[in-house]
This record gives sequence, C-alpha cells and structure tokens, in this order.
Amino acid sequence: MNDYRFLLSGKWLGFFLLACAAAVVSVYLGGWQMDRNDHLIGENTKITQNYRAEPLTGAGAAEQFTAHDERLTWHPVRLTGRYLPEDQVLVRNRPQDGRVGYEVLVPFRTQDGDVLVLDRGWIPTGEAANGMPDEVPAPPGGQVTVTARLQPGEPAVSRGAPEGQIASVQLEELRDRWDRPIGTAAYGEVFAEDPAPAVVPAPAPEPEIDSGPHLSYSLQWYAFAALFFVAYGYAARQQARNDAWDRQYAAEMERRLSRFYDEDGNYIGEGDEELVVRQMEMADDMPAHLKSLMRPQPRRRRSRPTWEDEEDAMLDALEHQGR
Repeated sequence: MNDYRFLLSGKWLGFFLLACAAAVVSVYLGGWQMDRNDHLIGENTKITQNYRAEPLTGAGAAEQFTAHDERLTWHPVRLTGRYLPEDQVLVRNRPQDGRVGYEVLVPFRTQDGDVLVLDRGWIPTGEAANGMPDEVPAPPGGQVTVTARLQPGEPAVSRGAPEGQIASVQLEELRDRWDRPIGTAAYGEVFAEDPAPAVVPAPAPEPEIDSGPHLSYSLQWYAFAALFFVAYGYAARQQARNDAWDRQYAAEMERRLSRFYDEDGNYIGEGDEELVVRQMEMADDMPAHLKSLMRPQPRRRRSRPTWEDEEDAMLDALEHQGR
C-alpha cells in the first residue's frame, strides 16, 4: 500500500472529491431521465388502454370535466347537449400536417346543464397575409351528440393573443373569459358529431406510441457515474506505476553515474568528461525531476587555492623541514 500513499495528498483527495461530485450529478441526471421515461411509459399505457375504449356516458362522462382522473386521459366520452357558438374561441399557433393553424374551442351545455369545453378540431391558417383562417366551420345547431377524448387543461403562457383567440387551452382563463361556471379539470377533443355537419375541422391525429431516448440516456448517465471512479482508479494505478518506474530508473541512473563520479561529485571516469556530460544531456525528454540525474554539472576548476589546500601545503612543508 505504500505505493499508493500519494492518494492521501491534497491533489489526489481533490481528484477524488471531484469524481464524487461528478458521480452525484450523473446519478441525479440519470434519475431525472428515468423519471421522464416512467412518465412516458405511463402516457403510452394511457393511449394503449384508453384511446379505443368504450365511451363513458351520462353523469360519469360529465364528471370527468370537473374532477378528471388522469388515468382516463385519451378515454372517449359521449355527451348530448347544445353548442354555445357565440363564445367560440381559436387557439393560435397550432401545427398539424406541417402547417400552422388553430384549434376551435366551443363551450358545450349538456342536457343536465353542465358547461364543458370541447375542441372541435384543427383549421389551417388562411391564404391572406393577416394569418387568420379563411373560414371557421360552424358547429351543428340544436341538440347534438358528441364523442370526444378527454384531455387535461394546458398551463398558462405569457404570450398574448388577438381578439377572439387565446394562446393555450388554459381552462381557468376560459372560465373568466366566458364569465360562467365551466369544468376546469379537463376538456374534450371531438372526433364525432351526430348529426354531422357538412364541414368540420380536422380531428386531432392519433398519438404515437414512442418510447423515446430517456431510458438509454438514463443508463448512460449511470454509466458515467461509475466511469468517473474507474477513471480515478486507472489514473491512480498509472501514477503508482510511474512512481515505481521513476524509483527504478533513479536507482539505475545512480548506479550508472557512480561509474563516472564519486560521492563528492568528482569525475572519476576514464574518458572525456565533456563527452559523458553531452551523452547525459541527450535525454531531453526525461521528466524534469530526472534531468538532474541525466545532466550532472561538471566540477568547476578553481582558480584560487582553498584553505584546505593551503593547510595541506603547510603540512607538506613542515614535513620536508623535519627530514
């Protein structure tokens, strides 16, 4: 374990904390994508189970507009009553079949007196430059039986709209606009009217069953969380190997340099010292902490004698005098 003692250094502790933080973020994003996948699975289940189910009728159908059970989204309901065309509004900026148009919303009063919001379908933008529709098909007059699929209301948006239009199917806004009590828990997308008028808006297209990329994205984020620690372990292993190699190399260089220099740094080799130094300096790609071993400094020539030299000279002179 001594080879991995460097893991307790500040730098490597910082790397570990960084890996932990990155893993936490990845796990959070993986969970977020998994939640979106679960939501999509739930929506697909509603479409599969409800889209072609037998319509709800009577009071049970009308109650869904005031207390909507989200599990019944896309479920058909059959209602009998009268349209209130004087309060008709258009929902702007609604794309369908590659074109931009409008959804036609009309309040509908049932035989029991409940007022509900029905979306009769989609109409395209007209040919005029003002962006308005050329014609809005009128709802059938008198008593009519409609079959529609339940949809929850939409959130409010900050965009405005011209007179007679709204930016989203925000049911509370419609209640205030019409100044009458209406069901604000859901609205209905009409796909059949009896009696059927000659011209009707285009019904909403059938929703697609789409699994989406959320599950794969979630698994990728979880894999990233694990890979951060794998990368940390791999980097630590490489550092330990490099440190062991450096120690081995330093020992080898020390053994090699001992052939040319003694412990005091004096050159003891047989060849030219300058040649040895140049050979050492050829290893310019070595790590910085090894270059001092590869490029030993040549011993300086002293122009003046040191006090040790002077002491030796005095001793030699006294020895000669005593003879």
